[in-house]
Amino acid sequence: MQGQATAEAELSRATHAADEVWLRANPRPAAVLFVAMMAVAAVAAAVLIAVRPPAWGVAFVATACLAGLTVGAAFLWAASRPRLACRGDALEVRLSPLGVQRVPLEVVECIFPGSQPLGADDETADRRVSTLVMRLAERAVEWRSRPVASAWGSWEDGNVVFDGRWCEPLSQAIARDISARLLEAKRRVTPGSQR
Repeated sequence: MQGQATAEAELSRATHAADEVWLRANPRPAAVLFVAMMAVAAVAAAVLIAVRPPAWGVAFVATACLAGLTVGAAFLWAASRPRLACRGDALEVRLSPLGVQRVPLEVVECIFPGSQPLGADDETADRRVSTLVMRLAERAVEWRSRPVASAWGSWEDGNVVFDGRWCEPLSQAIARDISARLLEAKRRVTPGSQR
């Protein structure tokens, strides 16, 4: 019994030691939005100083600006969180500012590079954005789809797609590196595996 507990403790330590970020975020679009919100707040402050409205008007505008900046800061923080990280025996997928999905490594089949049209109309169909696709096992029916922020990617039919505009610049080398990390992580959580 004690031998089993020791083995489980070692596996737990090895698993938690392997916590790592695989795909970083690109917070620049959110940062631009936050700077724009700060500019609007500065203009509002300048107008308040010039117009000298009653105290309730100052309080209303100040509260609105503070609320907007708080929401903008929270969005900037969420947008800067990693898109894909390995935590123990699961991959943390963040394709929404409001949450993270912990996908068990056992249901992740592979990760490979991809691309998708940049625009919805025919004029921009020749322009494409790089993506990273994470394929989930067909047997994992409960993981087939999840709600996500469509700008950050998609999660449909067992394919999790990370949009390259909201993560670090994607390349073939990054895709190969993440794929190799996936194989290593799967071996680590499944001792004796020959994958």
